[in-house]
Amino acid sequence: MRALVATALSVALLTGCSPESIASPTPTISSPGGVAAECAPAIPSGGRGTATLTLLPHVVGSHVLFGLDGSFVASAYGYPLGAKWQWWELADDGTRVREFEWRWQLGILQSPDGRKAVYGGVDPISGRTGLFVRDMNGPERFLAQSDRPASAWLDADRVRLDPVNDLGVVRAIDTRGGAEQIVFIAPPPPAIKAEGDIDSFELSGDLRWAIFQRWDAGGALLLQELFDVAQQRYVAVPTLGLDPWLSPAGDLAVWLDGTQLRAMHLCDRRVVTIGTISPSTAFPRGVAWSGDGRLLSFSFGMPDQETGPERVVVVDVQRGVIAEVERPWGFIQQWSPDASYVVLSRSTFHAPASKLAKFEFR
Repeated sequence: MRALVATALSVALLTGCSPESIASPTPTISSPGGVAAECAPAIPSGGRGTATLTLLPHVVGSHVLFGLDGSFVASAYGYPLGAKWQWWELADDGTRVREFEWRWQLGILQSPDGRKAVYGGVDPISGRTGLFVRDMNGPERFLAQSDRPASAWLDADRVRLDPVNDLGVVRAIDTRGGAEQIVFIAPPPPAIKAEGDIDSFELSGDLRWAIFQRWDAGGALLLQELFDVAQQRYVAVPTLGLDPWLSPAGDLAVWLDGTQLRAMHLCDRRVVTIGTISPSTAFPRGVAWSGDGRLLSFSFGMPDQETGPERVVVVDVQRGVIAEVERPWGFIQQWSPDASYVVLSRSTFHAPASKLAKFEFR
């Protein structure tokens, strides 16, 4: 019986059929759709914009949620031990509305629309670590036992759980009832690896594509391939740079090639140069996407307790517009659901220091 089920699931992946029609025990394998993906319009290029980060007087910690129980933000510190459980809510003007204890574990992931948050906690019935979901204006609900945090929102209702070693089975959990699906099974690598090499797959936001990368023990990139999940095959792809940044929505990959910011929709593999940024001797770090995948930010320079990064770059990938902010207070750690506010962060000895800022992009 197991052999028949496995064969049926393999056929579904190879043909692009929807596996929900296969009679098999849960979890099921969910195909991302048909074998031919529809490409988004080409990304514009060459636009220059102006970004403004205006610091707010709100006192926040390294953990921030927007709109919890109707507040402007809710927050908690990351240090010392146990501080992350002591939360406070802030009104629009920065005053504290209330304080409360919230004993969460693993990590908190707010949905792109800001209406839900998924996090880890202790199941009061079994005593084991599990995943919970909370509406921003409602009580929490237990979803499923898991010792892995949610890594991304796939849509308005499902979150993704990644395997430990980046090469296993990727699952999704439906936050409406806790149903579990398998959304990706890592295929065999395109080539045999040598001892000490490290392989990984990174999934696109729409689950249609996976980028395979192999590094040697010294950290040099040896191999990079694109895997078509619907057709279950590797496809030819131009270079994606050493560290492509995949959007949380759709199939967009963005990377930095010297001072040229390039992008590609994986469905047609057309490379577009969005624009040129100012040169820097530092490596880009602190990459953060807005929840809808429209805005991308990254920074140059290592911030510390006294100073922020040398520069933050913000990209509107829908309009093809780039803006640079010199000497901001910190790098952009998190976007609000409507992208009107950001959490800025600096590195300190124990835990990141954070501030809220109003974000404007013209």
